[in-house]
Amino acid sequence: MMRWLCVVISGLFLCQCAGDPAARKGFVPGDVNMRAAQRALVGVTQLVPDAVVDMRYITKENVTYQGLYPVHLPCVLHVTTARKLAVAADILRPQGYRLKIWDAWRPPEVQVSLFEHGGRTGMFADPSIVWSRHCSGTAVDLTLTDLKGREVKMPTGFDEGGPLSYYLYSGSDPEVRRNLSALQQAMLTAGFTMLDTEWWHFDDADYNNATPPPVVFASELGIQLPQINKPRSRSRR
Repeated sequence: MMRWLCVVISGLFLCQCAGDPAARKGFVPGDVNMRAAQRALVGVTQLVPDAVVDMRYITKENVTYQGLYPVHLPCVLHVTTARKLAVAADILRPQGYRLKIWDAWRPPEVQVSLFEHGGRTGMFADPSIVWSRHCSGTAVDLTLTDLKGREVKMPTGFDEGGPLSYYLYSGSDPEVRRNLSALQQAMLTAGFTMLDTEWWHFDDADYNNATPPPVVFASELGIQLPQINKPRSRSRR
């Protein structure tokens, strides 16, 4: 309870700067990586130097239609999870693939917004029940590229719901099937588990039957997130 109170107070303090256009886009302190390391979060490219980083929630192409991350939000994972990702990258590289990261550690503050806007889709965990594994840095959303960094064919894009996004590919494209199979086999071998409804999402298997590490709030790393508008309430008829 005290931790939640501190987070709320920090959020209110940051809102004092909300009138500043720069503040509305968010802020990432220069020592963010050091602060992250103190919470066992490590930069993905430290362990996977050739990973392509494309943090999709920086853009407005999401369920909120707003940029949710500051431009320079670090792409970090819990150190144990990042080590597994490096194993997967080592498996895939000789096959002609590189990893492309769409989301890694996700600030819990953003998880709240995603649920508020997209809870009815079933794609986002309800924070009042359980935090997404992303919030502790023990889950990753990713796809594959070729060795030149060009995305390869996969079943869907990021955060597209519906049957086409399921981890069991039901289409007929042999290239998609081959690429997806390579990703899944490498991630499973490295120590991840899959999510039934999202082919791009993988959880660190170490925490399937154990308590994940504590979630890490953006405010703990000195990060100010962009202002996110609440969803519009629907008028009653």
